[in-house]
Amino acid sequence: MDEQETADEILARLADFRHGVVRRATLVAAGLSRGEIDGRIARGALYPVHRGVYAVGHRSLSPEGRWLAAVLACGPGAVLSHTSAAALWGVARERGGPHVTAPHRLRPTGVAAHEGKLGRRDGTLRSGIPVTSPARTVVDLAHDLAEEDLERVLREAWFRQLITVRALRDALTRRPSRALGELLDDLNPTQSKLEDAFLRLCRRHGIPRPRAQVRGARRRPDFVWHDARLVVEVDSWSAHSSPHAFQADRTLSNTVQLAGWTILRFTYRDVTRRSELVAAQVRQALGL
Repeated sequence: MDEQETADEILARLADFRHGVVRRATLVAAGLSRGEIDGRIARGALYPVHRGVYAVGHRSLSPEGRWLAAVLACGPGAVLSHTSAAALWGVARERGGPHVTAPHRLRPTGVAAHEGKLGRRDGTLRSGIPVTSPARTVVDLAHDLAEEDLERVLREAWFRQLITVRALRDALTRRPSRALGELLDDLNPTQSKLEDAFLRLCRRHGIPRPRAQVRGARRRPDFVWHDARLVVEVDSWSAHSSPHAFQADRTLSNTVQLAGWTILRFTYRDVTRRSELVAAQVRQALGL
């Protein structure tokens, strides 16, 4: 096997390990000469993504490859962050990324770079990519997102069991956020924006916090107040318009009422446009 083949094998191995992207310094450390690297750039075996960072074999990169390339371009200590980290963790869509946080001022073209120092517990690895921890990701987004969007991210991360209150409060000691702090006392594993909106309605109207997504025999009620034996279901058309959902809703209603509980059902329009009526009916059912 000649030297050319050895160099190509090195490239292939590094590319497979790093989502198809490599740093020039890594290639040099692996034994490739400056001439070998420049020759492959000239003939299209390496494509520059950022300064000193290359895609191997083709220009098209997966999201993971694009994120890792941005992190590598920002130098030592850099991690994927903000909405890019949220997308990697599966709790939100990326906005204007890739976003990277690094302890030094470096602004590669095409990268939304944030300067800041991270604590030891603020960073981790996911899919081989340095990234902010789920808790630090939520804390960072608390400074950028509107209340409803932040609440959706928080509840999605909670539902996926990526975060704990303890981890969030620890991350908040290094980057405080009043908006996030106010949400921590009302964490429930909701699954939709409509459920989030109902919980905000309860907070605004002084309604005691319910339990959300309580495990039942076959189906999970949306919200439960055990002491008052009250169940509330919030029904969006998209989630409840199928024949299966229609049947499941009726089965749940009958089961709850036969067990001596009260069940109230509210639509999207009720929660978002008739909140005073919804609050009055819930308060009446709770005996407030």
